[in-house]
Amino acid sequence: MIFNRLYFNRGILYQNFRQHGWLGLIYLLLLLLSLPLDIGTAYRENAEKINSLFMVRGELLWFFAISIPVVIGLFLFRYIQAGGPSDLYHSLPLKRKHLLTMNLLTGFVMILVPIWITAGITGWVSALLEEPAYIFDGRAVWMWGLTMSVISLFMFTLTVAVGMCIGQSVLQGLTVYAICLIPLLFWEAFVLHLQRYLLGFPDSALRFDSGKISPIARISTLNNTPPGWNELGIYAALTVILIVLTYIFYRKRHVESATQAITFRIVKPIFRFGFMFTVVLVSGAYFTMIEPRGSEMWGVAGYIIGGIAGYLGAEMIIRKSWLIWSSSLLPRFAVYGIAAALILYVPVADWNGYASNVPTSDRVEKVRIGGDHYIYVDNQSIKMDDDQFYSANAGYIDAVVTLHQKIVDSDPSLRQMGVNRTIRDEEEVRIDYQLKNGKTLSRRYYIPTSDFQQELMGVKNWDDYKTTRYETYILDGDVRHIGIRSGYNGDRTAFITNPQLVREFKALLKSEILDQSYEDQQSPWETFASVEIYMNYPDASSSKLMLDRANRSAIYEIKPSYSRLIEWLKENKLYDQLRVSEDEVASAQFIKQEINSPGNLKMVYADPQFIDGNPQGKQMIVTKNKKIISELLQRRRAGFYTDNDTIYQIKLNFIRGQNAYMILKEDDLTEEMRAILLDK
Repeated sequence: MIFNRLYFNRGILYQNFRQHGWLGLIYLLLLLLSLPLDIGTAYRENAEKINSLFMVRGELLWFFAISIPVVIGLFLFRYIQAGGPSDLYHSLPLKRKHLLTMNLLTGFVMILVPIWITAGITGWVSALLEEPAYIFDGRAVWMWGLTMSVISLFMFTLTVAVGMCIGQSVLQGLTVYAICLIPLLFWEAFVLHLQRYLLGFPDSALRFDSGKISPIARISTLNNTPPGWNELGIYAALTVILIVLTYIFYRKRHVESATQAITFRIVKPIFRFGFMFTVVLVSGAYFTMIEPRGSEMWGVAGYIIGGIAGYLGAEMIIRKSWLIWSSSLLPRFAVYGIAAALILYVPVADWNGYASNVPTSDRVEKVRIGGDHYIYVDNQSIKMDDDQFYSANAGYIDAVVTLHQKIVDSDPSLRQMGVNRTIRDEEEVRIDYQLKNGKTLSRRYYIPTSDFQQELMGVKNWDDYKTTRYETYILDGDVRHIGIRSGYNGDRTAFITNPQLVREFKALLKSEILDQSYEDQQSPWETFASVEIYMNYPDASSSKLMLDRANRSAIYEIKPSYSRLIEWLKENKLYDQLRVSEDEVASAQFIKQEINSPGNLKMVYADPQFIDGNPQGKQMIVTKNKKIISELLQRRRAGFYTDNDTIYQIKLNFIRGQNAYMILKEDDLTEEMRAILLDK
């Protein structure tokens, strides 16, 4: 009797449901309108089979799970944040643990009952439908109920635990969502800090699905990857920990701390530094992203500004006033500032040996250039198996280590991260080592191509590099047919369906790719044609069905240097279906374009508007010379970055069909072109 009277006080329960029960009813109504009603009224010509109910308006359902429980927590425990109600409730003949138990129980009922009523009605509605829009089994229903329950209870208990340390309801709610977002902000901003100030740091070094560390950010990935058992287990464990902490905090909390910003003295320095350091990271990241070229101190200035603003903001929140000056303000700020500076500096300091660490060849088991490879399947990006992209070739390992050592020895400046990030003659180099001791070592650099030409040539001439870079391994698969599209005229196409010709084409294309020289790979010329390889679908029983289906097509280039492949196209009467003859072009129009913006690179490409619009009224030169037109059809420069160049925008006017556009640099002009262009 005593146990029931103390832990299940009917008066408290009755008061809670009478005063706040409407929140549970709203939760139920929102869930019913969002899930079973949507499933019952949706129409699809072909029913969609789903394995998670979060594929049906999952973002909205998750939003309810991370918002309504917070509101319930704020209302149920509003009494501890206001002076009068706090005195009243704590004067009742109940121990705090009993009072807390009653309120937690009320919250659990108001959260769980709507969720499981919705789950039951959803299963019932699905069973009644004769022509359902969605097909799912009972596991999807109870997994949805379990997921919603765990996440909702986590948000509720987090709200209650935070409320024990915060004395104001508005600040309590803001703090709850700040705690949910801070891990994500901290992670992303700190990774950006390392990328900016630690030479060679790759974005994949701290590989982690950061979207899963915040229930708020998780909304964006629900449809594709609903929470699994591991994720739910973490949230369930955190919920239990928060409940335990709530009992501990509530027992220590003073009644008179109601309306105070921070209720525990020990929490104040944690709040100050946490708030300040978060603002430091966000401010530094923002200034780093917007810094102009050549202004390397913008990021540092951002950290300093963030530190001052963050510390002052934390003090104002704690004191609930902007009048915060005191004799201890500056000394305390100095301590926090030094701590923040050390956290930022130590990981990127030169003496930690990160930047200069280059493994010797005998320590490397295998190596990869180019980073991870992903494929896009069913609206989600899936990382491919790493093993096929690594090479254990000793010669290739030596070439990569030589390139890496040259980069470190040259001590390249840190790449700027501001709005003008493009640098002329720059190449990204990603290196991943798997060492013989079982560890991995990854680096990423941006280097000037011209300064490392010999070392890059030593790497790129290996078949190990070309196989990964140009994905020739796909050509070893089972190809259904091949489509080829002209680089000059998209209407010119050819298809190869004969199995023998498909095999011959695949072998020749792979051979041409692997036989490319370094100069061929760096060629500035556009391709003669593009190739799309269509793969055969695997048997449905294949364990790798998803990945195999993802490789159902791949795009390759037929470069002008692929002479054997072009000759094969001619022999099989496919070349004429793709090439454009000078007799098909009525005329060629040239307009000179001067690029003169030192320090401000811009992408130059074939721009139809530049010729057709000609807003500046530039002089246009037109020629019908068949030799010039024939030479134009054999050379097309690809787009490139420049800050100082003279180029020609060119339009080829076809007698029939769509016109073509191209660019040439002044140095690309033949003698005949110079005769009609430069003289004028």
